[in-house]
Amino acid sequence: MNNMKYKILGLLLLFVMSFVSTYLQAAVTQKGVGFSNLKSGCNNQNRPREKGVHEETFEKAKLQAWKKFISTLEDDARDTYEDNKSTFINNLDEYFLDLRILSQECSKQSRSYELIVRVSIDDGAFRGAMSRASGQVSAGGSLAGQTTIIMIYPRKVDKATSFDDRKTTVVDKKNSFVADEVSEVSDSSASITENSRSISATTTGGSTVRGSEKRVYRLGDRTTAQSISSRALRRMKMRAAFPAQLKARAGRMGYDASFVDRLEAEFLGPDGNYSFDTLAELELFSMDVGIYQYLIIGSVDLSNPRIDQQSGLPRVTAIVNFELYECTMDGNFLLSSSNESFIATAETEQQAEAEALKKAVSEAVPGLFYNL
Repeated sequence: MNNMKYKILGLLLLFVMSFVSTYLQAAVTQKGVGFSNLKSGCNNQNRPREKGVHEETFEKAKLQAWKKFISTLEDDARDTYEDNKSTFINNLDEYFLDLRILSQECSKQSRSYELIVRVSIDDGAFRGAMSRASGQVSAGGSLAGQTTIIMIYPRKVDKATSFDDRKTTVVDKKNSFVADEVSEVSDSSASITENSRSISATTTGGSTVRGSEKRVYRLGDRTTAQSISSRALRRMKMRAAFPAQLKARAGRMGYDASFVDRLEAEFLGPDGNYSFDTLAELELFSMDVGIYQYLIIGSVDLSNPRIDQQSGLPRVTAIVNFELYECTMDGNFLLSSSNESFIATAETEQQAEAEALKKAVSEAVPGLFYNL
């Protein structure tokens, strides 16, 4: 009996050691130090009084920890990294499992600020990104010269509530959308929930009746989304075409292009997605014209900024819902889809929103082709 107990304990110990070993291989911990000179003194929180210096020093510390991690790469991996360095640097937070400030020292005498951080890096995610980056050469070879229609709609989410005004006079007051939590990301949908709203009513008899709620979307920075997606395709030696070009070509060829505007209205409407009738018109157009090989269609939902607990900077979440179709003379065929979220922090709310959009589009668009 005792021998059996020892055997069981031994097996459990081996399992735990294997689990710990796997975790250690997946997470690499590095420390980084950031240093900045100060023009003025320190506040009572042991931070610089100058605006932006803490954030700048924090980024320096993160970058130094990352450079230590990169220094352990083999030569061939280092070459791949250097070819795609800007992409990794612009998306560092995606590879951080944990990020903690170990110490901070603001010195009035020396007018300096030092920050030490400890970063836990997701080595598995980094290796996967490196593999995709090295695969761009082969992907670029097979996709080179192909044209993709880009119909991406960045938007911000709000809610509108309908009421039965036959029973009471209702005043609907909107408050700001204050949350950016992801309530659900699945294979078919993604959404942001938690918004704040107040309703007041002046009653002359009867009662207020609350009706059904529906989403309202506002179009975001579409120009940036198109620019980033075009840049991502160029890295794969592909070309991009956009709705304005589609309408111009349709006009020259005598086609009705009203479906292009209708598609945008559908993405900003209560349903938040295209209708199959509009998609069918787009399909017929691409079949008749015959010059587009692929179609990327979908939305990027951007939350309102909130303060990141780790860095104290504004943070924005971007939720991607893209689909990639192959356009052939026989119709459009769904090849892959992307339903994922991206988070960006920056010194200002506007910068955080812009960075979240850039990160989402630059990662998700080429990712659709990597999934083929």
